[in-house]
Order: sequence, then structure tokens, then C-alpha cells
Amino acid sequence: MTQYSQLDSIMQQYTKELNQGTHKLGSTDSKPDDDSEPILTDIKGDDHDNNINNQKTEELPTNTSEDDYSPQDYHSGSFANCTVPSTHAKDIPATTSDDAGSITVSCKTIFYRVPVARIISPLGIITGILSSASGEGPSRRKIIRETWANNRTGVFFLVAGPWDDIREEYNEKQDLIWIDEEEVYNGEESVLTLKTYSFFAIARAAMKVHGDSQEFQYTHLFKTDDDSYVNIDALYTELHASDDGVDIYKGRKGSSHAGTHHDYVGQCQLLKHEVHRESEYKWPVRKETYPERWFPRYCQGAGFAISKKFVDCAVDQGSVANVRFMPFEDVAVGMLAERCDIDPQWPSTASMKVFRYQSDEVKIRTRTGDKRKDDLVAPAACMTDKILQHRIIDDFDMEQHHKTVLDPSYCDITKANRESVIKVKNEKGIEWFG
Repeated sequence: MTQYSQLDSIMQQYTKELNQGTHKLGSTDSKPDDDSEPILTDIKGDDHDNNINNQKTEELPTNTSEDDYSPQDYHSGSFANCTVPSTHAKDIPATTSDDAGSITVSCKTIFYRVPVARIISPLGIITGILSSASGEGPSRRKIIRETWANNRTGVFFLVAGPWDDIREEYNEKQDLIWIDEEEVYNGEESVLTLKTYSFFAIARAAMKVHGDSQEFQYTHLFKTDDDSYVNIDALYTELHASDDGVDIYKGRKGSSHAGTHHDYVGQCQLLKHEVHRESEYKWPVRKETYPERWFPRYCQGAGFAISKKFVDCAVDQGSVANVRFMPFEDVAVGMLAERCDIDPQWPSTASMKVFRYQSDEVKIRTRTGDKRKDDLVAPAACMTDKILQHRIIDDFDMEQHHKTVLDPSYCDITKANRESVIKVKNEKGIEWFG
């Protein structure tokens, strides 16, 4: 039996056991203990990346920490299971290779292909990058391969769409994880959760195939987007930092979550918050999709790490296969974390920047879908004290960020260039936003 056949066999066994109900996690009458966060009463933004900079919280009583205060009616949808069997009717395309299999995600059967022998990383970090098969996807993958993923193993692009559209690149590059789903990114029909959950399940199964071989073992999975720059060495430093370290990038003094166990790390929600259903909100959630009032805490989808402990729990105990579908993939991962009793944490050694522009005007445009860019002046490219920078503008911007990793003093050049652009605009009386 080849390693690919083993991979498919393992996933089929998972599915069989889960369908027989042999796992115990995820019953609908289960409820986690409140972990006592202040109430988040308002969040506005076009996606969850904007939540942290737009949150309003109730003031805490003097000498009261976050862990002493919680919404009295808090109840999320984390422990609700899917009930509708898969309606996936497509057959996996014919192939002469055996690098294919199927998994179950939220009661849905998903066919996939993966170069399982390449799921390896000397640093023990397997990275999955959300990317579209067509459109801007190919060019973004190209610049990532030339910059922060250059000469790195264990870095994969998570793609969907028609197999024929991706076949050549898959065979040539051997760094794609493909699932047989439509590339849809609109609201409640989004494929992002399916890609992310599939990444977890496939990585877990690959480790089963590789067995005890240390060469193929990992400590963490890292999920990001193809408009992000990731300093993998800085990520490694963070994930291997002492758990007793001071959480200097947490963003809130006096938090009882100072330090981190590195089970779920990113730029995370500090507080639980209510679901937006109002029509003027760009991404409202219908009650039919998520009837509960509260979301669990979660990390922003632009970049987060989860530990092997987290993956083992989410996959082996049936959460990935059985949890009710949530189209917003960052919230969906937060649901898995709550089921596994894992707390989202901020990094302690450097930051993960999911924002780029800071002006109110740009935030309004982001929330309303305004695509105007001619009057924007981006902050200077600089990766000092950063693990991740999201919202990379184009290939040149990606290259500039990469140069600041190779030579941190190059930040002085990018900052000087930005100041020159601003000076010219000011002298000409041109309005700009940054």
C-alpha cells in the first residue's frame, strides 16, 4: 500500500468511526464553562480583521480582571453539530496517481489531493495559505515562492475550483493542497472554512501515514492568506518561546492571559462579542446559519498558529467532521477551540499585523467595500518586531517587506521613501490617507 493509499484509508476509518457515533465530543447539550470576558457590545467592519480596532467594551470594576466578568447570557454555537448528510455528488476526477482521498467537514464529504510526502518542515511548522486557483491567485503564489517561502519546505497553498485549472501547477510545484469545491468567497457560501478545516484534517492524517518518523513530525500548523508576508523564523521563535514570558503584544494590561501556551496564537479577540444580523452590516449572519447570540473568542484569519494538541483534538474527537458549518473561517476555528477547551492567545515575542492603514477614512472604505486606492499612502514596508503583515498591496510591496527581513536597516529606506511621497502630496495640496 502506498503512503497516499494509507492516507485515504486513515481518513475513511475516521469517517466510519465518526458516523458510528463513537466519539463523545460535541453533543448539543454540552456547554463550556464561561471563561469570563468583558462584553463586546459593538463591532463594525467588512470582515473580522476590523473587529479589534472597532470594539467598544464595558468598563471593568476596579481591581477586576477580564476573567472576573462575562456576559450572563453567554452561549455560543460552538457545541452544535451539523445534522444534514453530505449532498456532494461529484466524483473525483480520473487520475493516474494515488495522491487523492476524501474527508468529512461539517457533515460534508470533500475530495482532495495532496503531495503528502512534502508535508514536512525542519522547523516543525506546516503552513497553509488560502489562495484562489485563478484570478490573482497564481501571481500571488509566485511572489510568495520568490520571497518569504523561498527555499522553505512545509509551505502549501490551499486551493479549490476545477481540477483542470490547477492540474499543471499542482504537478509542477508540489506545494498545493486542492479540495474539490467551488471557489466561492461571498458571505455564507464561502469556501474558506472548508479549506481551513480540510487543511487541519489532511495534515493530521499525513502524520498518521508518516508514523513516528521525526522527519515528518510537526508542532504547529500555521494558516494565513496569500496577501500576507510571514517571517517564518520569527514565527518559530514565538512558538518556542517560554510559556512564562510576558505577553507584551496582548494589547491589554493586567490580563490574566499574559504569556501563552502556544496552542492557538494570533491577533485574537480579547472579548466575546455578539453576532451582527443588521442588513447594513456587510457580512450579516442569518439565524438559520447561526441562531446563537454570541460568537466564541477567535483569532483573526489573516494569520494564526494552532498546536498539534489542538489539531489532534479537533480532528480525532470529531469536531471537524461534525461541527455545524460556520462560513466565517476565523470564527469557525474559534468554535473548534472552545470545543477543545483551548484559549486564543496573542503572541508574546512579536506582533501579527492584520491591518495596514490606520486612518478612519480607509477603515470606512474597507467596511463599505469602497475600492478607491489612488489617494492612499501605505505605511512603509517594515517587518521589524513582526511575525506577519497582512494586506500586502502588490508584488513590489511583498518584495519590499522581504528586503526588510533580509536587512532590517532597509526599513529606513522604505520609511524615507514614504515621507518623500507624502511631502510631494502636501506641497501640491493633494489629499491623502494612510
